[in-house]
Amino acid sequence: MKNYLLISTLLCFIVIKLDAQENFIKGGILTLHNDSMSGMIDYRDRELNPSTITFQNASGERKTYKADEINAFWAGKDAVFLSKHLSMDISNFRLQDLLVNDSAMIVKDTAVFVRLLVGGPLNLYYLKDENEKEHFWFQKGNDSIFEMRIVRKMVKTQGASLSSERSLATLNLYQLILPGIVEGCPDLQTQAKTISFSKPAFTKFAIQYHDCIGKDKPVFVAKQKQVKVTFGLVAGASVISLKFHTYDDMPITKASFPSVWTYTGGVALKIILPYLNGSWIIYNDLVFRPYHVTGSYDESDPTFPAISNHYTYDFNMAYIKLNTMLRYQFPKWQVKPFVNIGMSNSFAVQNTNSYTFSSNTKPKPTYEEGAAVPETKTYEAGFIGGIGVVFKGLGLEARYEWANGMSSYMTLTCSETSVTFLLSYTFGQK
Repeated sequence: MKNYLLISTLLCFIVIKLDAQENFIKGGILTLHNDSMSGMIDYRDRELNPSTITFQNASGERKTYKADEINAFWAGKDAVFLSKHLSMDISNFRLQDLLVNDSAMIVKDTAVFVRLLVGGPLNLYYLKDENEKEHFWFQKGNDSIFEMRIVRKMVKTQGASLSSERSLATLNLYQLILPGIVEGCPDLQTQAKTISFSKPAFTKFAIQYHDCIGKDKPVFVAKQKQVKVTFGLVAGASVISLKFHTYDDMPITKASFPSVWTYTGGVALKIILPYLNGSWIIYNDLVFRPYHVTGSYDESDPTFPAISNHYTYDFNMAYIKLNTMLRYQFPKWQVKPFVNIGMSNSFAVQNTNSYTFSSNTKPKPTYEEGAAVPETKTYEAGFIGGIGVVFKGLGLEARYEWANGMSSYMTLTCSETSVTFLLSYTFGQK
């Protein structure tokens, strides 16, 4: 367990450091004089809007810009950010924060980078702030920019179940403002009165406005980030070590169990999160893994040195294992290294264990046999850490696992550690 904690801490540290690394991709900036400059943008593709951006020109020179120092920047084909001076509602929106302070807090004339979701006759801008509050603005042509606001207040009511006899009151102020912005489109004005406060809903609404005024399509529409799911096969070999622990002096805890090799294989599912260019992946595999190990222990009676005892313990196990891990994968390289950390869930489909005891007592030797661990668990939990590489659809991984073993006794615990080498193939991955 100590080894696993050390490895887990190391893997977490590596992931945090990797996540903070630079990620320069093709892009450009629009200066305050409306000059367009192509180069490379350090773009992390996070949900939170950046407060600054680093640009590298064709000569390799780098410069960091704040929102009031450039008019816009773009990264890749789909991420376009404009610099705008806006009023922004930074009032508390979480219930626990509203209980402390539900006053309206508006900051005015603030220079920020907002992401362009829809560009054209009706522009839609988006920002997620450091408190993970989402902000949307609509702007028709060169008219004023309006933030889509929701007002939340804690009001006193009799019989309320919340603290201090207060309950949450919500006013969707944006549903009152939006109909006036799309004046001339009656169907949209009606829809605006009930539209939900979400990126997909507002994006669809802006596109429908272009249809209403007779435009074929907007000038620009940002692609919605999608979760990608892939399937694959995985197979490999494991070397397994078994150890028993107890507070009492039990022979099984003194037995020496050799490390044994076995096979494993099954299916895998990857849920690729749509952030940081697909760096973060929720990885799951469902595999079958058996093992058979025999250990022994010899002791002599200190009172009668001529008498010796011999113990043999045999475990024949087989598991269906569901392993779930969080994976960080380098997105930019053709051969992509990755690190994993997560947990294993093992369900025993075969659990046969036995022991034999023999002693050269005189005049008649002693012999007995039975179950080594009479009461065993069907479910075992464990922790996993691993590293590997992926090239297109092929993957190679080395994985360390610690599991809490099959013993159901509180006074007799078991640790099962393994190192697994896996070869995988993911269908449809380029």
